[in-house]
Amino acid sequence: MLTVTDTARAELKKVADARALEPGRLLRLAVPPVWTGQGDWGIVIDQRGAADVAYAHDGATVLVIEQEVANALANAVLDYKTSGVPSPRFTLDVY
Repeated sequence: MLTVTDTARAELKKVADARALEPGRLLRLAVPPVWTGQGDWGIVIDQRGAADVAYAHDGATVLVIEQEVANALANAVLDYKTSGVPSPRFTLDVY
């Protein structure tokens, strides 16, 4: 199962709070075809699906991901890095 670090969970909560998401809307780690931006993955605003895995921080769901994608990323780590990168960003390290 994908690992989401505490640092990433805290930052995802900040992002969701800043966006003032409508009820039922949340952040999703998405891959193509849901993700249409640059790169292999991204975070989008979506609704929770029946087969989603949820990640929480301070009692609130901060991220969902499709079960199939979470399983495919079983050895991956989603993190939020502030050092060692040109600017603060979410990273997905696949091992």
